[in-house]
Amino acid sequence: MTLWKPALAIAAFASTLAFADTYNKMTKVTFSGPVQIPSPHAKDGVVTLPAGTYVFKLQDSSSQRHIVTVTNLRGDKVLSTILAIPDYRINASSKTVMYFSESQAGTPMPIKSWFYPGDNFGQRFVYPKVKAQQIAAQIQQPVPSHTVQEIAVNTKVNDVPVAIQTPAKQEVAYTPAAFEKTDSTDTAGVDGEAVKTAEAPASAERAAMPKTASPVHLFGILGFALLLVSLALRRVARQS
Repeated sequence: MTLWKPALAIAAFASTLAFADTYNKMTKVTFSGPVQIPSPHAKDGVVTLPAGTYVFKLQDSSSQRHIVTVTNLRGDKVLSTILAIPDYRINASSKTVMYFSESQAGTPMPIKSWFYPGDNFGQRFVYPKVKAQQIAAQIQQPVPSHTVQEIAVNTKVNDVPVAIQTPAKQEVAYTPAAFEKTDSTDTAGVDGEAVKTAEAPASAERAAMPKTASPVHLFGILGFALLLVSLALRRVARQS
């Protein structure tokens, strides 16, 4: 089985732009290729988002911080309401970061988790059980799952039982420690521009990081040094 192997993080297939409200984390995301998101209503447990621009945001509630709504760009059509659980990464990024699961070649990659710019805590998407089992087998990592028939903006997160589907096709109780450290410690591709395909060498999957060093300060130091030399020469000239 040939799998697409995405860089672990980022605007995969995507360029992203965060805007507006940091409270509901509303984020506009433009995908240049299709991706999958959880949907209990769909036959196979997922909805495929074609290439295009979408809006991701949290439910506007102080107690419901893990219900994610995905709409079209205009915001007048809800494409999916997603149950999520807390996710964490060591290094925050100034851009929106999304992690993707591997998928069969030629099929859309399921979104694994979403991080708002500047946050090292994010939302790990919970997939319907059957789909979660498939993803766990493909990526050889545990995947959170649920069995409810509907997720709505007023769904009480604590009332939805979440389990973990393992690569060994076992179901275990959910604990944050059930997830591997692959994503939380990843530093690849954070501010990159594109995800490489399976044919790309591993080194190419590392997206370029932005350069932070600048030679401007060196010119300032040099100018100050020249000023001191000039003052010293003037003083010597006056004394002589």
